[in-house]
Amino acid sequence: MVSAGVPNMAMVNVNNFLNVKDSRWLQLEVCREFQRNKCTRPDTECKFAHPPPNVEVQNGRVTACYDSIK
Repeated sequence: MVSAGVPNMAMVNVNNFLNVKDSRWLQLEVCREFQRNKCTRPDTECKFAHPPPNVEVQNGRVTACYDSIK
């Protein structure tokens, strides 16, 4: 039994889960040719990401800033 004013732990865990923002939609695949320094397309014409050297690439993907794609 849950007393008044004491949150149910299952409800707290569900609320924490629902508050997590899914950023997978912000992930872009990095151009494989760009990674090999062989991409002949300009950044604006290639459908894949051409990240600068200071951006971390994880599993061939980068996470874009939401403001950059508005």
